[in-house]
Amino acid sequence: MKWLRRIGLLVLVLALAAGVFYWFLPASVAVPFVVRRARGLVLDDLSGTVWDGRAGRVMTREGLDLGVVTWKLGRDVILGRTHLDIHLDGRAARFNGHMERTEADRVQWRDVDFRVDAAALSGPGLPRELVPVGVVEGKVPEADLQGNWPLALEADVNWRAAAVKTPEGHVTLGGLAFKAHSAAGVLRATLADDGDGSLAVDARVAASPLGWRLDGALVPRIRDTALTHLIARFGPVRPDGSVSLARKAGLAPATSP
Repeated sequence: MKWLRRIGLLVLVLALAAGVFYWFLPASVAVPFVVRRARGLVLDDLSGTVWDGRAGRVMTREGLDLGVVTWKLGRDVILGRTHLDIHLDGRAARFNGHMERTEADRVQWRDVDFRVDAAALSGPGLPRELVPVGVVEGKVPEADLQGNWPLALEADVNWRAAAVKTPEGHVTLGGLAFKAHSAAGVLRATLADDGDGSLAVDARVAASPLGWRLDGALVPRIRDTALTHLIARFGPVRPDGSVSLARKAGLAPATSP
């Protein structure tokens, strides 16, 4: 029976060792595996633990230094629940927010406040020849996502000193304001300019899991080849130089409640 007691003792020691390792899991061990899922970001100079850690340098794949990030993560993540506070601070970006995941496909964000250089938003979703300029900042007091769809959302995002560098030239857009609200699974949003740029922007979006609708127009305030080529990416240019944004797909809700 001695061998049974020895095996039992060995199992107990291993379980205790695993528990201690989990409780004090170094950030440098686990975070690189998590970051692989956050495509486009590189975390360096890791310290602390997975539960209370710091990365001294956060960079995009293109080499833009975003700053320093710190986080606090609840240890009950092993039970399938995630409670995360994250803070990023740097010259090119700032981000603060709290995230909770209590179900496999349900994520809630609260008190999100961010600022980022528009150049950091360049990526697969934007043609490489277009370089956004300016600063994007916003607040998201509430975002309740199920399967990445916003069941509830409040968002107010502003693109300050907005401009785009194009192969044809520099296009100044002024300021752009994006406001979004989602309730009962129906998302409605507006995008408008502040009147100081070379382009008048008026767009309204409505969407649900069954379909979406986009209404509005892009109307140049000046005659400019670079501006014309830029807005032509969104549709045929009409004789007056404007582009209609009328689009829809599926069972689209109305853009107004």
